[in-house]
Amino acid sequence: MASEELNGPVVLEIPSDPNSLSILRAVVANISEKAGFSQEESTRLILGIDEACTNIIRHAYRGCCTQRIIITFFTSDQYLEINIRDFGPKSDPATFKERSLDEVRPGGLGLHFIKSAVDELEYESLTDGGMLLKLVKFRIKRENSQIEDKCS
Repeated sequence: MASEELNGPVVLEIPSDPNSLSILRAVVANISEKAGFSQEESTRLILGIDEACTNIIRHAYRGCCTQRIIITFFTSDQYLEINIRDFGPKSDPATFKERSLDEVRPGGLGLHFIKSAVDELEYESLTDGGMLLKLVKFRIKRENSQIEDKCS
């Protein structure tokens, strides 16, 4: 499908209720389709962004369903950028650990799913609390593109 440009950012604010993630998945599917990503790339984006928000609900908000998560989508002719903002306690991104893929057990794969969905990933610990996760998915694959993981 040919890509369709969106005029301006799309901002979605959801409660930290796992039931709201179905709305998020539908929005990500629609935006990634408009951005011209393949079905496989779209599916990875949906899973990665869902995992990022699930991690916020589980770790930043400790399961509290009444907090806010703000997801902002920016498109350009070269990329889709997704910013995910939470308002939980300050965290040190250096402490976020991926579980080894060799270790067979449930859970702990969220960062793997997120990283497999995007080309760039950056965490920013905000001075007023919470985190901002910036995800970038390029429309055209760069040569030798590897995930760039930046922690601020």
